[in-house]
Amino acid sequence: MNETIAFRPEGRASTKDVVVNYTLASLDELEQLHPALNLLAHPSIVRGSHDFFVRCYDAGVQHAQAGAAETVAVLPDSLPQERQRSGLLCAAAGRLDALRQPLTHNRLCDLASQFCAGMADVDSETRSGFYTVRSISLPVYRRLLRDQHSHSVCLQQALLHLLAWKSDSPWARQQAQRLLWQGGVLGDKGEFALMTLDDELRERQIGWPGLWSLLAVTGFLAKFPAGPIFAD
Repeated sequence: MNETIAFRPEGRASTKDVVVNYTLASLDELEQLHPALNLLAHPSIVRGSHDFFVRCYDAGVQHAQAGAAETVAVLPDSLPQERQRSGLLCAAAGRLDALRQPLTHNRLCDLASQFCAGMADVDSETRSGFYTVRSISLPVYRRLLRDQHSHSVCLQQALLHLLAWKSDSPWARQQAQRLLWQGGVLGDKGEFALMTLDDELRERQIGWPGLWSLLAVTGFLAKFPAGPIFAD
């Protein structure tokens, strides 16, 4: 993929439709993995998700049309983390599209981070412009996708990398790193090894509530070109 080519919707689909569909697709890909992996347990956010993400996108468009400063909040503070992160990215896409600026994952993340300045209850990962996603899980996902691996494999390998370097549990980090040295889910019986590790984490009561959301953001951003690191 050429990292400098701007995202453009195919056919007659509007940019809004494509962005919302990408958001929902990234959630659906995780839902398909969830039954097999306890680490991905999360409150259901499927009901009403389409309309919610459409409203977020439209909020970004209105934000641009009003000529508002980029620190103005576009979403309520009380949103669950899962919806907040994806909603901010949809709003960022709406603003960029309204301003006829390229939709690249660096621009989307930077703008989502700027939106956070007007919001009280936002986690540090979102405020950082999804630094963990951009530095760890997204490069892994994109590399495997270029090698024509399935979205399921991309997500599972990205999950292992997040667990290996960002888990709060030293034991979880050590075990994930050991599994990655063996090839991760790409290694011999790799997916079974991941499920075994997942069971061991559950037995030790080691969880990561924000992991599902990080992977949802990863899957969404992977559908866009990277673009320049520093946006105008």
